[in-house]
Amino acid sequence: QLLYRYCHVVDRGTVEELAGLFHQTAVLLPVYESDKRYEGREAVLAWYTNYHHTVRTGTKFLRHKIESPAITVEGDRATSVCYLDADTINISTNEPIITLGRYDDKLIKDDGIWYFKERKILIYYNYTIKAYIPGRDEGE
Repeated sequence: QLLYRYCHVVDRGTVEELAGLFHQTAVLLPVYESDKRYEGREAVLAWYTNYHHTVRTGTKFLRHKIESPAITVEGDRATSVCYLDADTINISTNEPIITLGRYDDKLIKDDGIWYFKERKILIYYNYTIKAYIPGRDEGE
């Protein structure tokens, strides 16, 4: 459920909710942008705060999805590899952007709750769609 919760929270939740999915000693590795390591929940919070201001606020209808999760559980630890598929509308260009990649995760169960201990985000590629027909959102 942690993997699925992440998708909903990264799209519509707060940065505090996002950081709360990560263990206090977690490491975030967004390798698609650099080799930098974000160690500890506060560093993870800072990275997602920047993501929120630079990516999420410039989009609408953001949707992250995971596919084909391969999870191995050993007691209070687990590993997971799953494909990611995200799409959104860029507000400034009004063009859909599709992103495909993979999450490599190490998970830990602490006091009965599963957290990300390490999340590596790999992006294979992005592409835009020049022509599309918008649907109707319940908020419109």
